[in-house]
Amino acid sequence: MKLFILSAFLLLSKFAFSQAPENIIDKVRENYTAEKIYIQYDKPNYLVGETMWFKAYLMEGYLPALKSTVFAIELINDSGRVIQKKILPIVGSAAVGDFVLPKTLYEGIYTIRAYTKQLMNFGTTNFYTHALNIFNPEKRNTKIPEESIYSTYFFPEGGNFVAGTQNTVAFKCTDQAGMPQNVEGKISDSKGKDVAGFMSSHDGMGKFDFIPLAGETYLATCLIAGKYKKEMLLPIVKEEGVVLSIKREGQNLRFSVDAKTGTGENMVPDYMLGIEDNQMAFKVPLQFSGKKMVGTIPAQQLPSGILQVTIFNRQNQPLAERLVFINAEEYVSNGTLQTDTVSFSARAKNVFSLNFLDTLSGNYAVSVTSNEVASNDQDNIVSRFLLSSDIKGYVFNPSYYFEKNDQVRADNLDLVLLTNGWRRYTWNEILSNRFPSMSIKDPNYITVKGMVKDPINGKPVANKRFSVFFKSKSKSLDFVPMETNGEGEFILDGLIFTDTVNLNIKNPMTRKTDLLLSFSSTTLSNLFFLPKVKLPSYYFFAPDDIKYKEISSLYKLNTANDFSGITMDDIKVKVRLRSEKEAFENNNTTGRLGSFALRELDFITKPVSSGLNILDYLKSKLTGVNISGGPIDYSIVFRGTRTLMGGPVQMNIFLDEIEVRPNDVATLKVSDVALVKVFNNNLSSGSGGSLAIYRKKDAGAIATNILANTTEGFLEGFSSSKEFFSPDYSIEKNNDILTDTRTTLYWNPYLNSDKENRKVSFSFYNNDSAKKFKVVVEGIQEDGKFLHIEKILE
Repeated sequence: MKLFILSAFLLLSKFAFSQAPENIIDKVRENYTAEKIYIQYDKPNYLVGETMWFKAYLMEGYLPALKSTVFAIELINDSGRVIQKKILPIVGSAAVGDFVLPKTLYEGIYTIRAYTKQLMNFGTTNFYTHALNIFNPEKRNTKIPEESIYSTYFFPEGGNFVAGTQNTVAFKCTDQAGMPQNVEGKISDSKGKDVAGFMSSHDGMGKFDFIPLAGETYLATCLIAGKYKKEMLLPIVKEEGVVLSIKREGQNLRFSVDAKTGTGENMVPDYMLGIEDNQMAFKVPLQFSGKKMVGTIPAQQLPSGILQVTIFNRQNQPLAERLVFINAEEYVSNGTLQTDTVSFSARAKNVFSLNFLDTLSGNYAVSVTSNEVASNDQDNIVSRFLLSSDIKGYVFNPSYYFEKNDQVRADNLDLVLLTNGWRRYTWNEILSNRFPSMSIKDPNYITVKGMVKDPINGKPVANKRFSVFFKSKSKSLDFVPMETNGEGEFILDGLIFTDTVNLNIKNPMTRKTDLLLSFSSTTLSNLFFLPKVKLPSYYFFAPDDIKYKEISSLYKLNTANDFSGITMDDIKVKVRLRSEKEAFENNNTTGRLGSFALRELDFITKPVSSGLNILDYLKSKLTGVNISGGPIDYSIVFRGTRTLMGGPVQMNIFLDEIEVRPNDVATLKVSDVALVKVFNNNLSSGSGGSLAIYRKKDAGAIATNILANTTEGFLEGFSSSKEFFSPDYSIEKNNDILTDTRTTLYWNPYLNSDKENRKVSFSFYNNDSAKKFKVVVEGIQEDGKFLHIEKILE
């Protein structure tokens, strides 16, 4: 946890207001904190026919989000139509998936939109959106405006433009798509007299100072991009108001509050409140002498993020507000990337590793691309969670502000905050108790509700225990126990399966008649259905844009005949037959429980003959796992893990990656088990670790017998995901690939670290021609620290 109260300020905070803003903030934090989403892609630009690989991370406050279980992501064209949608399970505060980009897509900009049910309570403004470039030389439908529309906006610091007081005014110039434009100009009064000049200093932004006069109006004459002239009025000058100014002074923030124009009691500043991520950072009384006060905020004592500084009067009404960014860099993970083996020879093997100093668990994804052309506008896991997800306006190229923690970037980031608004709430809303209803609830993965009736008399089958079996195309039988209530109703929640599955409820009655089964639950598709909405305007590269030329050269897009981007459909590969164990793991393990098993028992290649059930057999076979009790009441503890009160922490038990109770597997025969794996504590398994048992999948006759005398139903599951194709050229037959022009050489979204695995290695093979690798590793630790590594090797 992070410390949010400044001890130096706490001594000054002697307030007792019935509707104090900090009390409302506590309510916001506890009940109305919206999740934030960041999505890591394997690369910034795509060709039709390729697969877009992604991993989504979710945060709530300063820690990984744990409330939501289902994640929706959409690919939307420029008319606002959803052309693809994936609904995925959230495991370890992350979701993994892919979009296959059909060759029928037109070239242009597409929007990625992502959200959870929890976020739907706050409206679409809090959804994740990202503009994506997709190239297709055979279907170019580039949307380029005939004439650009430019706008310049002016923002008085603190929100008030007050007469007779020196004001700092920030400005921002953009086109209609939000792209920054250089601007310069002058400010003149109603008599045409020039009173100030201005010039943008970074991405169309800048600021200037001057003292406006009461009753006067001011006109800004702007020269945009060196050739477009435009005029606009500055905000109306107020005759009285509070001017708040904050400037950096070393590691501290120097503030100035000027209220000398105020005449009424409600214009007298009473205290200053600092808020970070819905938590109070400080509250300071303001004691004025001559209606002006200066002071220092010790920023080095604050955590990183956007600090919202607000001046209130005695009636708890906000008078002025300023956003400031605090960058203490305590959010940085200590992970490092080590290049063990690097070779740019055609189809050569490369070996890299991630190394971590601490013992905290975390989950990460890595992409390696060849000769990739970067996007003009880049975001990363740090800039998304600390900056762009928390402010109202569009931030161009937010990753720039975190490349270095230097004075230049700090000053430029200050311009961003001077020219953008707070997204999460406004004081007028929360002080009036205008909050979302929060009526939209997370479905707890897949939840199945229904009723079971007797087919003879039509009455509900009440208070009965059933065995429920799931069968899909890709997996053999899974089962969970189920019990009806007094009305014959049942609820199965926390289910994770993909595609469509056949649900079978075994009839416990002796007569051979089917049960009457009906479902009342809502499908995932209906739960995450949204009407068409207007999206931000994006415009594709102009034909003469330097980035478009670079990408055209890389992908050979100059003519349709030269188009040579490799796609999965174009690859013909002869691979060796997998071993039986490898084939089983490929079809039945997902990596959701972890990439590294601390212990593993393989009953596929080394079958065991034993009359014991699996738990009794494992009692002496798994070092560090203490299994006691039985035959119906088992305790399973990993390494004697205990709670703060001294009690044992039970391991999470998974049967075919579905969480079950120990008693649910107590009757399982050893001969029915294929693999047993032990995973250490991580974001998905909890502090007690996980014991994963996988059953053999070659029992077709047994499955038929089990499913005899059952009632069937079909259920919609999560979207399926592909396996990333990465050729292994150490296998001779893989060299049957005639041409390898892959741009994504490696993608792995299932990298995990913990106390036992502080070095994580991965390897990949080069394509036929790459002489440069771009390696990007991102992820989150359990304490909320971010890992972002970006390295170019050539």
